[in-house]
Amino acid sequence: MADKQALLDTFSVVRRTWDDLISLEPDILAASGTFTVTDLVVLRERVEAHKKALDRFADTISARRG
Repeated sequence: MADKQALLDTFSVVRRTWDDLISLEPDILAASGTFTVTDLVVLRERVEAHKKALDRFADTISARRG
């Protein structure tokens, strides 16, 4: 059961980081002309957080199979 809970926990982090990432809506910001360097920094940070969450999720899946 612990493996299943770890899988659910890591998936919830992936989902949260995805929601954080898409909440920026960079295409809308760019279209409005208000896309700043700060926006790019925040976008990069959120992409990196999502990538790390995906890596942890993949590791959890691999550990469950192995």
